Amino acid sequence: MEDSVKRKMEQFYEGVDGPPLRVLPIGGLGEIGMNCMLVGNCDRYILIDAGVMFPDYDEFGVQKIIPDTTFIKKWSHKIEAVIITHGHEDHIGALPWVIPALDSTTPIFASSFTMELIKKRLKEFGIFLSSRLKSFRVRNRFQAGPFEVEPIRVTHSIPDCCGLVLRCGDGTIFHTGDWKIDESPVDGRIFDREALEELSKEGVTLMMSDSTNILSPGRSTSESVVASSLLRHVSEAKGRRVITTQFASNIHRIGSIKAAADLTGRRLVFVGMSLRTYLEAAFRDGKAPLDPSTLVCSNLLDKLLIQLLL
Repeated sequence: MEDSVKRKMEQFYEGVDGPPLRVLPIGGLGEIGMNCMLVGNCDRYILIDAGVMFPDYDEFGVQKIIPDTTFIKKWSHKIEAVIITHGHEDHIGALPWVIPALDSTTPIFASSFTMELIKKRLKEFGIFLSSRLKSFRVRNRFQAGPFEVEPIRVTHSIPDCCGLVLRCGDGTIFHTGDWKIDESPVDGRIFDREALEELSKEGVTLMMSDSTNILSPGRSTSESVVASSLLRHVSEAKGRRVITTQFASNIHRIGSIKAAADLTGRRLVFVGMSLRTYLEAAFRDGKAPLDPSTLVCSNLLDKLLIQLLL
């Protein structure tokens, strides 16, 4: 960051003389990934999300790109809470680097499923501290820094996605988190239109929305439609193996695949550690479509195929 730009930014944001509501994107604005944003009232802030960005194909040797933790560390005394909207890597992947930059008592808020993912990640990096972790439920308000926070349910390709209503004496900010509108989600947890209607009557000072393909025409296909299509194709593949690919975090899609396997008399095998990581987190939180212990181990797949052929 150029010194002149940095000086202007600090003059604008530091102290109590500037605008009362303040938004400072650390990453994720105008780019896909690395979602991380400071939202403040006067000189008190919360940090929303802490994600990674994955490099382009021409960025050799780079595995992950993370937000500027030196800046976060400099302002750590002003950051009073971290709130995570959902469990995708571009929203939680940088936590192992961001959390050490914050004060040791700064609380971290997330929904129960997202918190299971966070716990595992922090334990892997040796920075797990249970007293800092606070789980929330949608529509239950809590205090985080200068804001009264109300999480509201939005639908996305991972369970427990939340938008955040941030209220303070100087106005109300609505941060949607990542969203798509699924009219018939397979878990029955629909997009909370009622909360948005109530919020519109209350009035919103600023709304920040994040939906990657919002400028594309048409509507996203509901997961229930995908489930029906999967079942049809798997049923047509009589006497053959079926191989599917997907994002590991899409627990609802795993459920659709499991249903198709059950209805066609097939066993399910996962290849890839991330699939198990997300499924086990969902199982601990009571949101998994199957017990991970019932899966066929991938290293036993060849043996199982030989038995089927005999």
